[in-house]
Amino acid sequence: MDPFETFRDARTDDLGAALAYFGALLAVNVVLLCLLVIGGLVTMSGAGAGAFVFGATISVITGLIGTVILFILAALLLHLFVVLLIGGNGIKETVKALAYAATPALLLGWIPLVGVLAWVWSLGLAAIGVRELHETSTGRAAVATLSLPVFALVLFFIALFVLFSNIPEGPSYLSTRYTYDLSIQTRTPIENVTFLLPAPTCGDRPAIGPEPITDAFYSDRLPENVTSALVQVDGRHYLRLTAPSMDAGEEISVSYHNYTSLSRKFGPEVVPQLIDTLHPFDNESLFAPTQGPPGEVKTRGNNPGFSYSYTIPVYAHYENGTRVEIASEIKGVNSWSEFFDAWMNNQYSDRYHLVISGEPEGWMYAGGTMTAGSGIYREWQVGSLPAEDV
Repeated sequence: MDPFETFRDARTDDLGAALAYFGALLAVNVVLLCLLVIGGLVTMSGAGAGAFVFGATISVITGLIGTVILFILAALLLHLFVVLLIGGNGIKETVKALAYAATPALLLGWIPLVGVLAWVWSLGLAAIGVRELHETSTGRAAVATLSLPVFALVLFFIALFVLFSNIPEGPSYLSTRYTYDLSIQTRTPIENVTFLLPAPTCGDRPAIGPEPITDAFYSDRLPENVTSALVQVDGRHYLRLTAPSMDAGEEISVSYHNYTSLSRKFGPEVVPQLIDTLHPFDNESLFAPTQGPPGEVKTRGNNPGFSYSYTIPVYAHYENGTRVEIASEIKGVNSWSEFFDAWMNNQYSDRYHLVISGEPEGWMYAGGTMTAGSGIYREWQVGSLPAEDV
């Protein structure tokens, strides 16, 4: 409360006493921070003892390390200004001035709004400490002390300038990803199994993205007891699967992923390499590539797509079964980084699902869902949208 007298008395203090005082302040600050963190965790439903211990431990470690590093850097920078403007009585006096001046900041700096005044108070105390311990004028002490936050602000704005100057104006790190998954599961053992399942088709050929689908595509991904072949039925490509038996809980599964990195920096030549997630019919792999959307395609802002349901023929034959579930999905995704957003993407997907109860009846219809134009679309990819639709 009487900083001038306090700092005059501190002229005879050794550095160890000042650092011990700062250490005591720091310990109190860490305890208060832990209580603040634990109080926040208490308000969280479901936070257990482990969360309390973890939160308190992280608070202690980050609080101690961060404050000590900040104190050392501030002392070195402040003493640099003292040497340039004053000359001074050595770095020990600068460290003592900061150690004692940190009292309001460490005791009250964690309180919202009040903390701002506490840090300003500490800055004023540092100026008084520099004046008394380095035996200089109030003006020089104030200039030397205020140079510290000014220098910090300059460094902050330089860092922001460097950061923003290195941010690309458009998208970067563009990539595409195709996935295809097929799953068949049975609740009870079945025998003499035959399935005819729609295969991914692009135009008039079996394919998933850039990779043509052949018999080898499936034989390399299926269990040894399952025989596969691509066949055509009524102009549609099917995957024929046969197996002598399937055990309860056993799964016939196919999984395919194709990730392609296009370019770190955007260029117009990259756009044709993207997946046509907005208009996949006749352009991308689908289960029913010629079956377009009913009615008008909705166009609204960032998500100019549509979704609709359909049915698709599936053949199943087996003996002794009670419940078999079949599900398959194709997905195409474009991803990129843009400014500070982590990742942005747009995608299309086509999936069908069928649950068979009891003995199958041969050909039946699975329920399908087609979704296109889901996600974010920029002008560099699709051109500008009509003004009335934005």
